[in-house]
Amino acid sequence: MSFALGLGGIVVALVFLTVAVYKGWSILYSSIISVIIIALTNGRDLYEALTVDYVSSFTSYAAAYFILFCEGAMLGKLYDASGAAWKIGKTVVEKCGTKFALVGYIAVAAILEYGGISTFVICFVLLPLAKPIFKETGTPWYMWPAITIVPIIGPELMTPGGLQTHNIIPTQILGTDLTAAPVMGTVFTVVYFAICGLYFVWELRRAKNVEWKRNSLPPVDESDAAADRDDAPNILFAILPIVVGVVLINFAKLQPIYGLGVSVILCIVLFYRSIPKGSMIPTLNTGFANGVMPLIMVTAVVGIAQVVAQTDAFVVVRDELLTFSSTSKIATALSVVGITNVMALICGSASGAIAMTLEMFSDAWLSAGLDPEWIHRVVVTASGGFDTVPWNSFVVLILTMGKLDHKRSYMPVFWVSLVAPILVALLGVFFV
Repeated sequence: MSFALGLGGIVVALVFLTVAVYKGWSILYSSIISVIIIALTNGRDLYEALTVDYVSSFTSYAAAYFILFCEGAMLGKLYDASGAAWKIGKTVVEKCGTKFALVGYIAVAAILEYGGISTFVICFVLLPLAKPIFKETGTPWYMWPAITIVPIIGPELMTPGGLQTHNIIPTQILGTDLTAAPVMGTVFTVVYFAICGLYFVWELRRAKNVEWKRNSLPPVDESDAAADRDDAPNILFAILPIVVGVVLINFAKLQPIYGLGVSVILCIVLFYRSIPKGSMIPTLNTGFANGVMPLIMVTAVVGIAQVVAQTDAFVVVRDELLTFSSTSKIATALSVVGITNVMALICGSASGAIAMTLEMFSDAWLSAGLDPEWIHRVVVTASGGFDTVPWNSFVVLILTMGKLDHKRSYMPVFWVSLVAPILVALLGVFFV
């Protein structure tokens, strides 16, 4: 098969995946169809591509991160069911007042994300909190996904010490720890929030001149009126499991699965009285199950990346990128951002892109003299770029939850979740 046909097949497969998700097709069977397109256009044995390349990557990734995903989801469910997340949010917003309520909302999301609560669960926690805040502050609802994603991306990908899977994966491949490149990571976080803050000011000013944007209101549900939780744990109990998890993993150097496990146990003990009688076991069951589907969705697109990695077309592209990166240290640094985003585009998943990128390229980068902590932070930050394709599972989830569509809400997400992380990752060149 020719290089042009093979590369064209990969592009067609990714375009198909984008259209399929826009149409509401499941990422699971859509990914299999994409694999078929890639295999046929690249001269790969179809049976081997499906049963070896795709499935082996699918199962190996799921096996490696199964416990972490499920622990994070259990933590999130316990915070949700007990009202602890609501308590944190209510306390912060009350302290901020109406004028700074939106800042308080962003702070709550950042705290929960940094503490290791699953990204897929945070949305469910933040949605009821966001509706009254957006209404009181007059913030157009079409901006909810973008405003919610910013405090997720910063702590998840850039802030040193975060407990999310994205920050944990490099530690298992590079031998770094969660606080890798603390100065650079802190600079990344500050610059990212500054860029996004300026964008929000600009976009919200523009929204005043567009009728549909100006009149974009939160959806109304019957459950909204009963949002208050008088039985929620007090604020000290609410934040303690997160603080303990951060300290155990970042300072006591406990393995992440143990640190998150301790946080889950603390939630059970401290939140026991706040969870309705007889609901603890169902809450734990649901929480664990909530971690499985996001993991499967991520592994599905990681499987596509593995199939792509076996094609001759990808080998040519990979070798060209490695050749360019070997010309100088600056070129190597630039190539880290570029290669990570190529993998993110193929995976449609930041965590999947991180794992695949480091497994394929980290040895070459280390041989070129790049510091492993630098690689850790730049790869994790850069992975937040082209993973935010329209068919990204989190993008689909948050738009669906907010009763919004790609046409009106995706562009703000594009600027803060695709463009901004790439720009920030490129700052890594100055820290080489």
